[in-house]
This record gives sequence, structure tokens and C-alpha cells, in this order.
Amino acid sequence: DHQQIIMITGPNMAGKSALLRQTALIVIMAQIGSYVPAEAASIGIVDKVFTRVGASDNISLGESTFMVEMNEAADILNNLSDRSLVLFDELGAGTDPTEGAALAIAILSHLHKRNIRTMATTHYSELKIYALSTPGVENACCEFDVESLRPTYRLLIGIPGKSNAFAISGKLGLPGYIIDD
Repeated sequence: DHQQIIMITGPNMAGKSALLRQTALIVIMAQIGSYVPAEAASIGIVDKVFTRVGASDNISLGESTFMVEMNEAADILNNLSDRSLVLFDELGAGTDPTEGAALAIAILSHLHKRNIRTMATTHYSELKIYALSTPGVENACCEFDVESLRPTYRLLIGIPGKSNAFAISGKLGLPGYIIDD
């Protein structure tokens, strides 16, 4: 059963962005006929790989992270083909969470209607629900060891992750009374 969009969730520091970068690299390696670091792999042929990974802004040009992200998202949407692969990191972040989640769902729905293979990371519950309620969209999570604050680098398909913000904040030294409040 082919899932066209994979929605990746999980805590900060769990390796979601690294997974997107690794996916892009492996797909490009396969496209040029290089060996890929896997016991077995089935990688479809794509004509373009688009990535929007990592936060960026340009204060000297007056561009916020959200502005840069939306400019890059528009560029991707205007240049992709039906055989493209699109990788979005934290799509819709950097603005009001309700509006950001709505924009992310609209962008992903557009890609879904065009049958574009897509992976996206998120912390938004609305996107997890979108994945649960939309055929062809699958939740996945990057496994994370809260005790050691280290990623396991395992991707669990079919399971939405959680951010673990309270547990991680406590491990990083935020006072317990703040977390309790």
C-alpha cells in the first residue's frame, strides 16, 4: 500500500530534519546509480528533489523565517512536476500556529491531489489529524530516548509522535515549578 505523503512527528532533537536530509541524499544517490546505504531499498525515479529543511531568515533583507519559508514553498509549488519529491521541514511554522497549520494542510492537500511524493515534519496536532483522516497520507514518528535526550534514528511508520516538551525541558534544566505551572 503506497503512501504518497508521510507526516513525521516527534520531539525536537529526535532527528526529523536529519531524516529529511538523509532521504534527499539517498534519493539523489540512487538517481545517479550510486550504491545507497541500505540492506534493501526500493526507490522510485524522480525528476526533481525539492527540500525546505531548517529555519532560515535574512534580517539584513528584512525577511523573517516565515517569509523565507513561504517564498521557498511558492517556488517549489511553481516548479515541481508530477514526478518530483518534496521534503518540508516544519511546514507552516514561524507564524500563528492555527494559521500555520491551515497553510500547511492546504499545501499538503495540493500536493496530495497532484500525487506528488512528499515527506513533511511537524509538531502541529492538526497535521497529525490530517494524516489520520486522509487516505494516502501516513503518520510516522522519529523515535527518541527521553532519558538520554538522544535520537534512536528509527522511523516508526503508522504511529504519530509527540513532542515531549515538558519531559525534555525538565531534563534540560527548566525548573520543575515552571513545568508544573
